[in-house]
Amino acid sequence: MNGFFIGAMVLDSSNKVALADFYAKLLDGEIIESNEHYIQLQLPNHLRLTFQDAEGFEPPTWPEEPGKHQQMAHLDIMVGDLDQAVAIAESLGAKKAEVQFVPGMITMKDPAGHPFCLI
Repeated sequence: MNGFFIGAMVLDSSNKVALADFYAKLLDGEIIESNEHYIQLQLPNHLRLTFQDAEGFEPPTWPEEPGKHQQMAHLDIMVGDLDQAVAIAESLGAKKAEVQFVPGMITMKDPAGHPFCLI
């Protein structure tokens, strides 16, 4: 091994506090660090999510469209009950994507507009 490892997945937004709050509630995460630059959550599965404000942030377009801001990554979130998970995500501020492609998977958009999948 070369000693490299992924420390966290980082999501940009126009409101890091609101986005961190959304994912903390959705994924039962705990804020482990917060400063003027970023907020970091520790999730129960040991993954860390970090949120930072980005000047001029524009949500990605999904599904992708040529010439529009594209998503660079998305989260796949495993759930026990898909309908219940959609309802919980929506109650926290997520929106169901207008277009769905795969049966048994629901694409959602978080409050900042990042797509994520409930599977």
